[in-house]
Amino acid sequence: MLEYIKAKNWNGEDLTGVWDFSIKIDGVRAIRTEDGWVSRNNKPLYNLEHLPKHLTDVEIFKNDWSTTISMVRTKDAKPVHPKYAHSLYPIDSSLLLADGPFTDPTKEFIEFVLRRTLVSGYEGLVLRQGDTWLKVKPVETYDVKVIGAKEGKGKNANKLGAFLTDMGNVGTGFTDKQRQDYWRRYQHLNEDITIEVECMELTPDGKFRHPRFVRVRWDK
Repeated sequence: MLEYIKAKNWNGEDLTGVWDFSIKIDGVRAIRTEDGWVSRNNKPLYNLEHLPKHLTDVEIFKNDWSTTISMVRTKDAKPVHPKYAHSLYPIDSSLLLADGPFTDPTKEFIEFVLRRTLVSGYEGLVLRQGDTWLKVKPVETYDVKVIGAKEGKGKNANKLGAFLTDMGNVGTGFTDKQRQDYWRRYQHLNEDITIEVECMELTPDGKFRHPRFVRVRWDK
């Protein structure tokens, strides 16, 4: 099984202890395995075989998301230059905020640093304390009508896999109970469902980037 440190979402509260703050760039996370480089979802990535052996967990980024994803998902493209591979573990010092680490950072301080980071053009922050990583990113929310639903696979068989919308599929953010309840209820509803979805941003063609289910808007 693929193992790597997974960053959790910051809960918006004060933190205790000493934390490193690093910038979060809008790239593709790549992990080296015995069988080659893969994404955090265990999908194969290409054109990275030549990277130095000490790089095992990196964020690939060049210019923007579209350019970056094309570099690593297109077979037989040009090898990715090492300067576009930023080590996440151990952390590339260029990603760390120079005035850190910070002790007992408050909610207000974290939000201040986030605003400063966003103004500089980065995606957000990652707060690090040992093997605990917390993502801090802005989110946008949208209310959209559900146009369909698909069943899940594996442990989610006979449960909701994702709601389908005109802005893209929404398959994360559900509890196991919600997946079971919504799948059963959806089969018998004869009315439109509107859901609230949070995402990082919309793509140029109006689709969700990194969508996450928030709630069903039964009031709409």
